[in-house]
Amino acid sequence: MTTAEVGANTVAERCRAEGGLVQATLGELREELGYRKLGRWVLNEIAENLRDTGLGYFPLNALDGEQVINPRKEDTVWVYDRDGGPRAQVIDAIVNPGKNVKAVLSSHVEGAKVAMTAEQKLEAITRIVQA
Repeated sequence: MTTAEVGANTVAERCRAEGGLVQATLGELREELGYRKLGRWVLNEIAENLRDTGLGYFPLNALDGEQVINPRKEDTVWVYDRDGGPRAQVIDAIVNPGKNVKAVLSSHVEGAKVAMTAEQKLEAITRIVQA
């Protein structure tokens, strides 16, 4: 599905229109902020803008102005909607592993509901009741 087909003008709109996960170029993300060139400060601003709009991205180092020496507009990142859904939970657990990584990943494997935290179990019950 193309951007025109889903009627999305920004990466955030396109991401949400396409189900919560899209690949975007650094050039595309740069242009949305009104910049003509990429640099360490622009990369940091892109990362901040994505976070501010409720999006996450990976790989994390792609937008790290301290690590990326020579960013190119053709370089890409995956952008995802941090909506709290299963996809966002799994991606967040992988790119920002914490003490709940095992519980999060296990909760999305068939038959592993025992590994869910109490909060995740309540969320699952709520989804079932509201269905």
